[in-house]
Amino acid sequence: MNKKIIRLITVTGLFYTIAFTVTAFVFIFLHPQLMTIINAVSQKIFPALPLAHEQSQFYKILCLSMMSGVTVCSLLLYKDAQTYIAMIIPLCTMKFTSSLCGLTAFIGGSVFHNGWNNLANIIIVITDFPLGLWIFCLFIVYRRYNN
Repeated sequence: MNKKIIRLITVTGLFYTIAFTVTAFVFIFLHPQLMTIINAVSQKIFPALPLAHEQSQFYKILCLSMMSGVTVCSLLLYKDAQTYIAMIIPLCTMKFTSSLCGLTAFIGGSVFHNGWNNLANIIIVITDFPLGLWIFCLFIVYRRYNN
């Protein structure tokens, strides 16, 4: 069972490395197009929600630094899951933090009508929370078989 968990963590690390690298490139090179797509989908499916607005370079830089962190953690898990198993902790922390912030922004926008209750903030929650939860569950199973 331990080898299966290590293999699953390794495959997850590879998948996350690829996904986060691609996402970082989208954020760098296609950010305006991404926001246009999110807003177009929002207008079609959730017309009552306000549109997401372009953020400044300051937030893009902070976003990319987090993407670098999750990518490196994932890459280390792919390279050697057993040695770098502790990288799951910051990986989960980043994914759960972004999920909580996206949810908080959406709820805050709904309460205070500040425009934050947009589809972009919900997309953060529906992508990052499952990613964090999956790797956290693998970590729990790994610890159960290694303690």
